[in-house]
Amino acid sequence: MQLDSSSPSTTSRPVWVVTGATGLVGETLLTALNESLNPKAPASRPLLRASYRNPSRIGSQGVLPPSLHPQHSDSSGLVDWQSCDLNDWNSLNDLVQGAEVVFHCAALVSYDPRDAELLFEQNTRMTGQLVDACLSAGVRRLVHVSSIAALGPSRNGETIHENTPWDDKGASSVYGRSKFEAELEVWRGQEEGLEVIVVNPSVILGPGAFDAGSNQMFRQVDRGLLFYPPGSLGVVDVRDVARACIDLNEQNVLGQRFLLNGSNLTFQELFGEIARIMGRKAPALSPPYALARLGALIQQIIKEWTGGRNYLSAETVRAAYTRKRYDGSAVLQALPGFEYTPWKKTMQDGVHHYRQKSV
Repeated sequence: MQLDSSSPSTTSRPVWVVTGATGLVGETLLTALNESLNPKAPASRPLLRASYRNPSRIGSQGVLPPSLHPQHSDSSGLVDWQSCDLNDWNSLNDLVQGAEVVFHCAALVSYDPRDAELLFEQNTRMTGQLVDACLSAGVRRLVHVSSIAALGPSRNGETIHENTPWDDKGASSVYGRSKFEAELEVWRGQEEGLEVIVVNPSVILGPGAFDAGSNQMFRQVDRGLLFYPPGSLGVVDVRDVARACIDLNEQNVLGQRFLLNGSNLTFQELFGEIARIMGRKAPALSPPYALARLGALIQQIIKEWTGGRNYLSAETVRAAYTRKRYDGSAVLQALPGFEYTPWKKTMQDGVHHYRQKSV
């Protein structure tokens, strides 16, 4: 297979598709799928078909083993890398042709106000088109990676769970709305005959690239983080997200959503532990909310002038100054053998991987 080929490969083996295979969750899932399928007879194990848009991004998370890179996987038959624009029907239709299961990991995560329209295009409309393509191609099952941002807000300090009702007025972010509406497209697919599994991870951390997403926390602490917000967050190991997707699919746990959350932590606890492992000084100052909002506004103005990415906004400040708790126990009941990775191990492994990639 040529890396720039746009035609679907033909195979007698079942095909499992991973969208967004160059992202943190996608790359980790692709690696875990390969490991879980290795013991099976090569002739009958599913062919993993992985989508990408930019070939330079393949393996960019740093967790993909060499055997799964295009130059090696072509000869080994482990992964069929396929160029795909998920917003282009023909490209998307080629991707899912002959597929039995699709793991949908592709998404845009942004809290920059300038990305509002793009979020709905990349998350909501893209997912709806994927659902249509799956139905048209006769795909049996869609495993959709959503987000806790697609869940309703806490009421009176109650713990958030899978069935916490959505409240559009209380939505935490435009990103959250785009993911909630993406889920509606997935449930529509179920009504039209598609088998569906949905997972809603909390803040995803662990081994992987550190220049984007939640894993930027490691780099920020390493560079000397001075401030911490007084709020809290839920965290889950990226490897647990991948394993939950695999196990739920294997056990045929259909038609449900599962909030994936290993621990509830304050930002002070999280940053303090990362700093301890790194041998850095933990942030000791917690600025008042009004000052943090002013800082976010100033950064937004600067980024609009310079054209850079804005990772600090009114939405992120509000979330960081809010205490929340998430209940990730439902998946433990559905999968008796499933266990979350202890959060301190996630931090240790994340720091170890960060140091390896920073050398």
